[in-house]
Parts: sequence; structure tokens; C-alpha cells
Amino acid sequence: MTDIAPLLSVEGVDVHYGRGARRKQAIHAADFAIAPGEVVGLIGETGSGKSTLARAIIGLVRPEAGRIAFHEEDLTALTPAKWRAFRRTGVIQYVFQDPLRSLDPDMTLHDSVAEPLLIRGGLTRAQITEKVRRQFGKVLLDETLLSRLPGQVSGGQRQRAAIARALLTEPRLLILDEPVSALDSANRVQILELLHALAGPDVALLFISHDLGSVAGITDRVIVLYRGRIVEVDRTDSIINRPAHPYTKLLVGSAPTLTAGGSDRQWRDRLRAELGAA
Repeated sequence: MTDIAPLLSVEGVDVHYGRGARRKQAIHAADFAIAPGEVVGLIGETGSGKSTLARAIIGLVRPEAGRIAFHEEDLTALTPAKWRAFRRTGVIQYVFQDPLRSLDPDMTLHDSVAEPLLIRGGLTRAQITEKVRRQFGKVLLDETLLSRLPGQVSGGQRQRAAIARALLTEPRLLILDEPVSALDSANRVQILELLHALAGPDVALLFISHDLGSVAGITDRVIVLYRGRIVEVDRTDSIINRPAHPYTKLLVGSAPTLTAGGSDRQWRDRLRAELGAA
């Protein structure tokens, strides 16, 4: 982290589910920040609370305690109407693990990707179509796929379309929830390489995964979540080479062929080797 004011601040956030005897605390005093343009991994096993924390950031779950701020605006204080207006700005976008959750199976890829701009308004149909075409190019999708339904393209192509849809509103923060875990090894590498290329000063990424190996090559820092608690936050190279918490050591040990640092080519080679062995 630098001295730049954070883009996102999560301060002492608690999230509970259920009531009475079934009441369960899913997130315990989560505390972290993301700087503009930073790429951060949120790592933890299934059920650790990763998606719950992400849903709290985008207002789908209301924290019971703590504060979530975006550009110093307190999101936890927004009314439902103000939350809807905030979402329409598109400054925070969310990409699901399964793109079929965000791409309507009965809409063409063009119409699904264009939908955020249609909702926001202010552009003609022709302007929106041109933006969709340009965005398809950025995620390396052929324009011939624009007229196809999600079920008529591959899983990797669907995920690229979902990323294109999320990027179309020019978000400042892109949250990716297990974006490669449903893909085969070849498509996982391609999507990770795409995200690595997209990372830059204009958009920060929060990459949620249970697999430290998948995010080691594209993240600046890693947040380790264990049973709803953040147990370690550090630069990625430190997490890989000098893990402090026993759970982090277990995660690192599960991806023994990956080490932080090195050139992009070295990272891709290590990544391909790791995924190929999985």
C-alpha cells in the first residue's frame, strides 16, 4: 500500500446470518483497504466468508457492525434507493464464478453486455453497440459471437463476455468471485492472463479465490480469510515466501510449484505447470 487515499475501505465489518439459535457470524471484524489501481487477492477455503464479504461491499448484505467506504463515501449508510442509484453508476462491478448467473440465457451476448449502459441511459443504441464491439476486442472475443446466446459459446468465452460487461461502465473497482474455478486449465490460464493485462491505474481488482496459485502472478497483495476472520494481509511475494499464519502456510504448501516474483513469462510458465498438474 502507498500513501494514496484508499479507493475502498473496510473497517471492522461484522456480518451475521440467521436468527436466534441459528444465528451465525459469517465475518468477524474485517479490516482492509484497496488503493486505486491495486490488485488484491482475497483467499480462503469454501465457506470461509469470501463471497459474503464481497456481497457486503456491493450492498447485497448489510453489515451488523463496521463501515464500508468507497472514495470516502459511507456505503453502509446508504438507503436502498441511494444504493440503487449508486449501483447504476457502475463504479463497482461484480463478476460471478458462473457467468450464466450474470448473463441472461435468453439474451444475446451483445444485449447482455450492453445492459448496464441501457440501464444507466444517456447513449444511443448505435453508441452502445460501438462500445460493446470495442469492449469485445479488449477481452479478445470475436465480433461474430455478439449475436450468440450464452449457451452457444464456451465457458471461457462466457467468462470473457461477463468481464466485458463488467468493464463497459468503466468501473473503478472490479470484484471477481472465483472467476476461473469453473473453467478448464487452458481457459483458466487465458482468463488469468487477460486479467493480468487489464490491471492498471484505472481499475482496481479484488480477486476472490480458494486457490492461491491462481492469483499469485497478478496480485499486489493478498488477504487471507479463515473461518470469517482475516488472519494475514501482506504483499504477495511475502505471503508466498514468508507466510506467517499456519493456514496461510497450508495454502502456500498446496501450490508448491508457484513462487512470487519473476517475469510475466516465468509466471505464466509456472501457472501452466501448476494448472496442468492439478
